[in-house]
Amino acid sequence: MQRDRGIWWRLGRWGIVALAVIAVFVVFSLYGDFLWFSALDYENVFLTIIGYRLGLFTLTAVLSLLVFYQSYRVTSANLRQAGVGSLPGLYPIVLVAMAFLIGLTYASSWDTVLRFLHATSFGVSDPVLGREVAFYVYLLPFVNLILGFAFLVSGVALVFALLAYAFPFIVTMEQRVESPETDVSFDIQGYLSFLRDHAYSHLVTIFGVLLILQGGSFFLNRYELLYSTRGAVFGMGATDQRVFLPLFGLLAVTSVLGGLVVLANAWVRDFRAVYVPVAIIVGFLLIGQGAGFVYQDFVVEPDEFNKEAQFIENEIEFTNAAYALDRVDEREFPVSETLTREQVDANPGTIENVRLWDPKPLLTTYNELQIFRTYYQFTDVDVDRYDIDGRERQVMISARELEFGALPQESRSWVNRHLVYTHGYGVAMSPVSETTADGLPEFYIQDIPPNSTDGVEVTQPRIYYGETTTDYAIVNTGTRELDYPSGEQNVYTNYDGDGGVVLDSSLKKLVYAFKFSDPQIFFSDSVTAESRLQFNRDIQTRAPQIAPFLDYDRDPYVVVSEGELFWIYDAYTTTDAYPYSDRVQFKGERANYVRNSVKVVVDADTGETTYYVAEPDDPLIQTYRKAFPGLFEDFERMPEDLQQHVRYPEDAFRVQANQYLEYHMKDPQVFYNKEDEWRTPNEVSRGQEIAMDPYYVIMTFPGEDNPEFVMIQPYIPAGRQNMIGWLGARSDPPKYGRLDAYLFSKQQLIYGPMQIESRIDQDADISQQITLWSESGSSVIRGNLLAIPIDDTVMYVEPLFLESREQGALPELKRVILTHGDDVVMEPSLEEAIAVQVGAARAEPSVGGAGLTEAELERARTLYGEAQAALQDGDFATYAERISELGELLEGAEDRESGTTEDRETGNTTSARAVG
Repeated sequence: MQRDRGIWWRLGRWGIVALAVIAVFVVFSLYGDFLWFSALDYENVFLTIIGYRLGLFTLTAVLSLLVFYQSYRVTSANLRQAGVGSLPGLYPIVLVAMAFLIGLTYASSWDTVLRFLHATSFGVSDPVLGREVAFYVYLLPFVNLILGFAFLVSGVALVFALLAYAFPFIVTMEQRVESPETDVSFDIQGYLSFLRDHAYSHLVTIFGVLLILQGGSFFLNRYELLYSTRGAVFGMGATDQRVFLPLFGLLAVTSVLGGLVVLANAWVRDFRAVYVPVAIIVGFLLIGQGAGFVYQDFVVEPDEFNKEAQFIENEIEFTNAAYALDRVDEREFPVSETLTREQVDANPGTIENVRLWDPKPLLTTYNELQIFRTYYQFTDVDVDRYDIDGRERQVMISARELEFGALPQESRSWVNRHLVYTHGYGVAMSPVSETTADGLPEFYIQDIPPNSTDGVEVTQPRIYYGETTTDYAIVNTGTRELDYPSGEQNVYTNYDGDGGVVLDSSLKKLVYAFKFSDPQIFFSDSVTAESRLQFNRDIQTRAPQIAPFLDYDRDPYVVVSEGELFWIYDAYTTTDAYPYSDRVQFKGERANYVRNSVKVVVDADTGETTYYVAEPDDPLIQTYRKAFPGLFEDFERMPEDLQQHVRYPEDAFRVQANQYLEYHMKDPQVFYNKEDEWRTPNEVSRGQEIAMDPYYVIMTFPGEDNPEFVMIQPYIPAGRQNMIGWLGARSDPPKYGRLDAYLFSKQQLIYGPMQIESRIDQDADISQQITLWSESGSSVIRGNLLAIPIDDTVMYVEPLFLESREQGALPELKRVILTHGDDVVMEPSLEEAIAVQVGAARAEPSVGGAGLTEAELERARTLYGEAQAALQDGDFATYAERISELGELLEGAEDRESGTTEDRETGNTTSARAVG
């Protein structure tokens, strides 16, 4: 026994040492986080969250410990009174550890408490029980949290009491093992007799409390019926209202009364008072379940629509409200079967911004043409729009970020990782619709340092904060940072921003050495009092670290604004407690209310992170603004140039578009019969049939004058392939966030995406050309098929890319397929395809010998025709000769035009150019 006690003492001492070490790491880590929040001026956010976590931990751990301690005292007294021994010394330690674990578990529920304490009204009540939506979103989760905690603590106390009372009997059994003549057995009868004689009041009291708590749970289940999936309705249906609503009320009363009876029985000691209430509750449950089954199958289902109509109407109304689909402006859209040159010329903003470049081949091209060193990488291509020469142009843009892992192994030293290779550099930007003669992208911004050709200047190209900057960096050190490569040499720099925590004391260095388990931070001579430690540098970690109560989009995107680089990151407020609203999976969790209420802007150089409220009427964001008064800014305070780059986010739009497939049906009977259910169409990409994702376009809405940046999702009817309409979300201020649905006539056939793909596949000329390319050693990549609304019609555009099968080959945009109605055209450019479809654009008349003569024009047509014929025959040598001759012919015309222009400038001609 003395030996065992010594072992326990040694284990206890080592346990204390281990806890002390863990405590040091935790304290240092928290202090390091506090310094990081302080550097961002968000220390109040950190202290608020820590305060809630610590408060909940302390409250739940202390309450748990008090309950366990009281149960422990009663257990010890009962054992002493029975004279069967005492509890082992380890038992109290186990109880303390369990209370500690419960505290840690409930500390993570701080957001539920915070929402409850700062609740904001939704201004809407549920139509059945009459409770305000805020009751379901804030109060109900909070009460469930309290009830669950009480149930857990009581249940654990009961289990530990039963184990404690069994301990003396387990010891007796071990003693019997030491006597070979004694049979090994556990005296279950003796154990039960002991419980009845010495522990009855203790156990019955805990059990009575559990029954009362169960009664509270049954009562709250009445409200949980508004999330029921029983029958034809999401939310409370006919069976729920007629059977389960009164059943849960009856069970709640029965459980509470039964619990009181059991508590009184602690003194009466009649065991029937324990099992009779339990039997009654179980009986009511079984009868209620049977009654629900009978009512659903024999009363509701034979007349299901009439019984469920009012509840279906509730589901439609509340789901549309929860996903903001009640804002959709629906319009009938009679589609014209003709596309004219006048329509094309009247919509230049749409035509010149048709996206021909797909992100995947363009990303490959960027990484081949624009990285310049192995330690740079483009990881994502985003779509945005910029003002180019006074016109809104849709562009593809990608940040050139640091990829330290691409360096040779021998170069991956601590100094290089954290002090030298600290940042990416610049962006690549190209228009979505333009290519070079070789089928490669034209660039608005390219090279290192950034070379801007169309007015979008980058004066601060350094990317210390991005999508792939997962390592911490220490800047302003005694070691120079690599800025960018220049030929055979490198250009070095010292950081001049204010991002990061200043390491101006040995304590701070020690704190972060512990936090990152990296002693070099403390011992390195290069780290000085002016050095700054930058961590949480990747956007997907940085924003949630500051505001973990928001959900975030999958794709932050880089923006060039006033010469500097920023990241815009969409954030969402969500809940799964909005009554009668259909639930979906959103960001890996269940949700039935989604709002894109926040736009997060991160400075790529300084890491300054600002949260702008884009939807101030959202009750959830109002709640968080009350809880964190210094965190959020009004959207109007965002710099005006940055506002021009705010996009309607794809994740939010995808959820809305998917819910709209069914919930556009507002009539309950149509909804019940699923008469007008839609689907998102498929398309063919890289030989595979895939779902057609939402995409951005610049277009002019029917009846309006100015082109806008819009995300759209085409729809087809369930079970068919023809197009039935499309949903659009506007991104440009002041109409940002507006949703428009254009519904096609059900009596008119408008080809859907897969029908267009089939027509492309069936076109003999296109199939032959693709076969020739494939046989000549190239891979043909079919890009995304886009449905482009233009005026009162819809045209389809699909790019074709050629990629050599050799390593390092670049995808080249070689053809554009344009489809409208029954016409399918494939040409080298969109302009040529449109010209074939609707006729050539009106040209300005030639004057004074400028341009091609009639003979030259005829010769040009002949050369072009012969070149196309040679290309289709696979005769690339003849094709090249004809194109070369055509180029010489055009150059001669340009030289004459240039000479005429010079004459005009010197006054040698009086001809005036006519404006067509």
